[in-house]
Parts: sequence; structure tokens; C-alpha cells
Amino acid sequence: MSEKPPLVLVTGGTGYVGQLIARHLAGHGFRIRLASRQRPPEGRFSFPFEWVPFELDPQADFGAAIADVDHVVHAAFQHVAGRYRGGEGDDVEGFYRANRDASLRVLREAKAAGVKRAVFLSSRAVYGSLEGPLDETMVPEPDTHYGHVKLAVERGLRRLCLDPPETFAPLAVPAVTPAMPSVGFAGASLRVTGVYGLVEPLERTKWMSIARQILDGTLEIAPRVATEVHGEDVGQAVALLLDAPAEMATGQIYNCSDLLLSNREIVAALREALARPGSLPERGDERSVAIMCCDRLRRLGWQPGGRAHFAGTIDALAGVCGAEANEPTTFP
Repeated sequence: MSEKPPLVLVTGGTGYVGQLIARHLAGHGFRIRLASRQRPPEGRFSFPFEWVPFELDPQADFGAAIADVDHVVHAAFQHVAGRYRGGEGDDVEGFYRANRDASLRVLREAKAAGVKRAVFLSSRAVYGSLEGPLDETMVPEPDTHYGHVKLAVERGLRRLCLDPPETFAPLAVPAVTPAMPSVGFAGASLRVTGVYGLVEPLERTKWMSIARQILDGTLEIAPRVATEVHGEDVGQAVALLLDAPAEMATGQIYNCSDLLLSNREIVAALREALARPGSLPERGDERSVAIMCCDRLRRLGWQPGGRAHFAGTIDALAGVCGAEANEPTTFP
């Protein structure tokens, strides 16, 4: 009788980044359990999965979500719609209660239940306004509630992994430094930059609104430069951390970033793909963006898709929006 593939709980698995991670893992042999507040509509995702209700509440019962899983990917995050930095809105206390306190409880219960591996989806926001290049040995200086929450969970996960527990200290060299693992449980934090890629429903896809505004001639967009990584590459990073030797994951932190993109470049690519020439936003200041060093992740075998993933996403967006534009108008 063949052994079942590992079952992975992806919290926030119906969200933007969560579904991209789940899709990659499902395509690489993992069984998937999605956990979210609302059940996804029938046929929403093309990959097989089971679903459990999940709420980021430190008083919630996470037993059903964690039961029988081999690994946990904690991607759930509660925030004001469309905002991560500033996502606390007017409820700072509730923001910390959900995203720090409940997250740490999920991870503690995962360890207690015998989960083998945990990956926490952290953020480049832990670095705050530090100048780049940013690597994992730097002492974080978060300057937003978002960054503070992510850093608190990173440190809490590291303490859960170490036996005996230790006070957090930055690693001395920019390399994978094994920690003394707590028997049977290894957890790593992935500091992810902005994520792009086609998601369901398609309206939520990053840059979709830009493509539609190009088509209807209403585009107004300010100059901006930012780092991005394709969701497929985030999924690849998570899969590597789930499969890596325990000492490479236990209490470890990895940066995850790929391209430096400007709004000018994105608009130019979309205009070309849609065959809609027109004005472009001014160039942003690339020097103002701190680049993340991802050498540690690359040493695990990570190979991001770079320009090929960007070009593929632009073509896919253009295909979807072009098809929408060509649909005949129907009247009741």
C-alpha cells in the first residue's frame, strides 16, 4: 500500500498569496487543506483540496484545521481590504490580537499536535526603512504595525523551534546557520516582497485594473518602483522549506524577492500586449528601493522565474482583458 503524500494546511489559502502557494504545492505532490473564513465557491480552484473554516482569533478552536496535517503554511492575515501597511485601520488592538496572538497560538498548537514543519509567511516590512541590500543578518527595524506584527511572529516561531528556548539574536553570517531543533518540529519564516500572478477571482489579480483602464482609456497612474516576486516562486520557496533538512528550516529566516519593477515598465508591457499605445508614467526612483538579498534561499535550490514569469503574466492579463473587451454586449 503506497504512502499518502504529506497533507499541508494553508491558512488564508483562499487569499491572494495563499492560493498561489497552495496551487504550486498541489502541483508538486502535496495534499492541500485550505483554511479560511469562507468556503470557496464550487469550481473556484483547479487543484484538489479540502476546506476547513478558520478565523484568526486567539480564542478560536484550531483543532479541526490542524488535525492530521503534516505541515502548516501560515499565510492568513487579517487587515483592512487592500492594505497591508496601514492594514490595522482604526483597530490597532484587534490587528495585534488577530495577526500576532492568534498566529502564535496556531503555531503552538501545530507543534503540540505533532506537525513536522511550519512555514510562516512574513514580509520585507520587518526591515522598515533600512537601506539595502537587505539580508537576513540585519537587525530588523520595522516602522509599521504590519512589520512589528510579522517580526513578533517570526521570533515566536523561532522560540518554539529551539530546545531549550533562546532569546532572539540575529545570525552572525549571511548563511544558513543550523539551530538546535526541538524534537519533531521545525519552522521557518519567509520574508516575502510584493507578490503578483493570476488568481481567482480574476478581478483580484494585481495589475488587472491597470489593464482594464488602458483598454477603456481612463488610466491615471503615479510613478512607482517596487520589488516583486511571482506567486509560483513563493510556492517554490515554501516547497523547498517543507522538504529541506530540519536544520535548514529550524528557526531560520529567508528573504524572497525577484524583480525590481516600475509602473512605467508595467504599463509599457501591458500597452504593447494589448496593442494600445499611449502615455506612460514618469520613471520612479530605483535608488529609493532597498533590494533584498536572496542568496540563502538560492542555496536551497530556489530559482525564481524572473522576466519570463513577468512576461507570461502580462500576456495572460492581456489575453483575459482582450477577451472581455471583445465580448458582445447583451441586453435583457
